[in-house]
Amino acid sequence: MTGRDDIIDHLQTEIAALDSRLSSDNELIRSLHDQLRAHNDRSGDDRRTQIYRRAAIDMVPDTSRLEFANSAPVIVEDMGAALVALGDRLDHKFAEIKALSEITQRVNAGMFFDEVLNHVFDSFKTIIPYNRIGVALIETSKSGQTLVRAQWGRADYQPMLLEKGYAAILERSGLKEIAASQEPRIINDLEAYLQANEKSAPTRLMVNEGIRSSLTCPLVVRNEVTGFIFFSSLEPDDYRDQHIELFSQIAGELALTLEKSRTYEDLYLRNEFIAKVFGQHVTNEVAQAALSNDGPLALGGERHKVTVLMADLRGFTPMSEKLSPEEVVDALNVFLGSMTEIIMKHGGNVDNFIGDAIMAVFGIPIAKPDDAARAVACAVEMQNTMAMVNAKIKGRDLPDLKMGVGLSTGEAVAGNMGSEMRVKFSVIGATVNLAARIEGMASGGQIFASDATFGDVRDIVQTAGSLNVQLRGLSQPVPIHEITGIGGDYEIEKSTQQAVPAK
Repeated sequence: MTGRDDIIDHLQTEIAALDSRLSSDNELIRSLHDQLRAHNDRSGDDRRTQIYRRAAIDMVPDTSRLEFANSAPVIVEDMGAALVALGDRLDHKFAEIKALSEITQRVNAGMFFDEVLNHVFDSFKTIIPYNRIGVALIETSKSGQTLVRAQWGRADYQPMLLEKGYAAILERSGLKEIAASQEPRIINDLEAYLQANEKSAPTRLMVNEGIRSSLTCPLVVRNEVTGFIFFSSLEPDDYRDQHIELFSQIAGELALTLEKSRTYEDLYLRNEFIAKVFGQHVTNEVAQAALSNDGPLALGGERHKVTVLMADLRGFTPMSEKLSPEEVVDALNVFLGSMTEIIMKHGGNVDNFIGDAIMAVFGIPIAKPDDAARAVACAVEMQNTMAMVNAKIKGRDLPDLKMGVGLSTGEAVAGNMGSEMRVKFSVIGATVNLAARIEGMASGGQIFASDATFGDVRDIVQTAGSLNVQLRGLSQPVPIHEITGIGGDYEIEKSTQQAVPAK
């Protein structure tokens, strides 16, 4: 039976039930007859029919066909209540339509996809239940794996453990069924779902956030699923089939406007390309200083006093051998992404990523009196953030990750290095080498600093002691200091917490 046949069948049933209860000139009976004729000659309006049928159901709430047909006559009070209910429903529907139309208006006005999604989050709160909305898109990795990668997320609580950039293999996830059927899915008990799907790392993160029910809609463009939108609630049993229609409409609008919004973003980002790429590794202040330089980049360097920070994961390479390349890269990106944010927050510049290690520099191209202090504060916050990193990668068959950090202060040559075809701004010299060797002495969770770094922050730094060590390549032992915190304007101490326990 087709959709039109179903509508005709329902209309005939409802008209038969109401004919014996209402006069033949009743406006609702007339309207239902009009809709029946329209659908018989294939000119019916599905939305109008839905509204009239809803009014009939409000008047006779029991939808059982047998009882519906034999119900008692409708009294005036019942009809009045039904019309009030219909009015409320139409008001609600109008709010839905208005909110949906604003999505398209905002994209037409040239807004980015993230801005459109922020509008959705702010505008639909009074219409549908959610504490969190997320969007993930389907992509293909270089190795040919089909991945689902989180592109946007927002919640009215913190922290969010499943963040932008998180990726999962589609073939191994429950989203595979949604992509195949192109139908939404409701899970009203996420904890029970996790018990039945213990290997679902994304579900575990959501449960650890406190989410208890969810509705997932596919984003479909030209009959192809390009991604998913997730509506999630802290309350269990929060979603009903009646929500699917509106959620599917939102998903449809977003899917159709995604390509247009992305095109606009591409044009904008193309104009900002140099600043964007450079800004991924340095602060805005540094990017502007470099980009304001007239003429081509010249090779060469100058001596500057800098503080170099080296950080490296302990034992990550052997740990990762049992994971797929995609999972290794994703876990590593969680670590590197979190550390990069902290480095840039403290005014440092990411000089290089070396496997599971990261090198940052404080003091170039703009030197400040507190370069060493900011580097120390940065190192302490980086260690404290490892608990959150471990919470985000929970469920990947990895033990808790631990990081060692080394700090060194002194002169280094900073400048443009490489060739005319490829130039990289970097620092080299004994100070960099010393930071790397000191970092190699640090166990997971430790921060060691050179004597020069310690000297610059002596009055405000907190330590767990000092020792003289023989470092590779140096003829004499050198003093190093274990940092546990820093006072002054920073007031941050190293936490003893190593991981956020799973709930």
